[in-house]
Amino acid sequence: MSYERSAWKIYISSLVGKAGLALLIIMVIISIYVLATYPLDYGIRVWSNPKAWADNPITVPPAWADVFTGRDLVTHYITYTNKPVRTVDIAGLKFKVYELKYTLSEDGFPTSLMVKFFNVTLNSPSGAYFIINFTRPDGDEITLYSFNVVPPAGSELPYIAFAGNAKIIFLSKEQSVGIGLMGYINNHYHLNLTLDEVNEIGYNRLLFGEPLVSSKSIEWVPLKGDYSVKIYMAGDPKDSVGLIKVVFGGESYGWMGTDDNARDLAQGLLFGFPVALAIGFFTSVVTTAIGASLGIISGYKGGRIDEIIQRISDIVYNFPFLPVIILIVFIISRNPNFPRILAIIGAIIALGWPGLTILIRSMVLSIRESQFVEAARAIGASDLRIMFKHIFPNLAPFIFAQMIFFTPSAILTEAALSFLGLGDPNIPTWGQIIEESFYAGAVLNGWWWWVLPPGFLIMVAAITFVFIALGLEPIVNPKLQER
Repeated sequence: MSYERSAWKIYISSLVGKAGLALLIIMVIISIYVLATYPLDYGIRVWSNPKAWADNPITVPPAWADVFTGRDLVTHYITYTNKPVRTVDIAGLKFKVYELKYTLSEDGFPTSLMVKFFNVTLNSPSGAYFIINFTRPDGDEITLYSFNVVPPAGSELPYIAFAGNAKIIFLSKEQSVGIGLMGYINNHYHLNLTLDEVNEIGYNRLLFGEPLVSSKSIEWVPLKGDYSVKIYMAGDPKDSVGLIKVVFGGESYGWMGTDDNARDLAQGLLFGFPVALAIGFFTSVVTTAIGASLGIISGYKGGRIDEIIQRISDIVYNFPFLPVIILIVFIISRNPNFPRILAIIGAIIALGWPGLTILIRSMVLSIRESQFVEAARAIGASDLRIMFKHIFPNLAPFIFAQMIFFTPSAILTEAALSFLGLGDPNIPTWGQIIEESFYAGAVLNGWWWWVLPPGFLIMVAAITFVFIALGLEPIVNPKLQER
């Protein structure tokens, strides 16, 4: 049986080794998915772009958080269309009808109702007329809002309105909506609410609820069922709308909730997988390569070369690791044109290699006196060939194990620097997410979904490589193998 097959058999027989390998495979699969579906400049184009998250709620928990709340949280819902479902005649005018549906099944009220219009194409100087109606589960249709869109005087037709910035209508805040709701509620439920009372109750409760009237008070409860927002558009037959979006605000969002910038934390956490693996693997490979190479050269060559390498190693090794890295990253980060993530990687590599150099050198001192090394010298093998053809293979298992150990250290160092505010703001990492959560007071406000998931992923990433390294110990250390 070859050495490789024997080593693999020993590794796979270890429970922690198999667990580490399984976790690593999962991390790699997630990283490949992210790299295949996310743009490479995701951090700048999406994560740091407020417009990308304009439709999301702010600091709401994930959709599954209702397990801990005791009631179903209203899920944030966004729907859109650009195609009319039919055409109707109203007072001699032909209206295109766009319909967007929504189902309320939770024990709560949506927090907001917003309609957005994009790229309205107008083919007539008179423009287009829009009516927004709201249909409740009981079949009642309420007119909430209306407006005109007219091309600027002298503009060339067809004219595209709301091309750069969408027209946004907050139906849950518009004063005219409150007046319409007051009339509907008073007529439908035989109440006598004033406009001040309507504002105090809140438009959302009136839109998505019904009153329970008692002798002492009126309590509003959610009216579950199917709702729809209907947009009626009258104008030139060729007029069209590029996109109509309706946002039903919710108390929960997605798999991991949102932060105080309304960013989808699930996306940031997923993007952190390839970043963590890239930082861990790259720094560990380069650090190990430098440390092992210098250690082999130092131990084999001896003399002045050994003395120079060892003194440099001793000096760098005795630097306080984290404070020096903080200083290096802080100095380099003052240059806005230099990517801060590269400064972090470079600092970790610059300070991480001496320990391995010292260890490898002590091992090479005994190996260089071995008979196979003497035989290689006797047949005229060069020093370079002896070092990397005969000495290195004997150290390879140990070096590989050390490389695995370096990986979680690099991931944790990056997380620590990001937590201290020295991370790259244009690249979402787990440490960066935790730093932003503490800065926003997530712990004090109870926004646990913003703090716990990135911390958990950092822990899992570190444990993954620790498990792999523990699985390699019987291969590196024959005494453990015998046990």
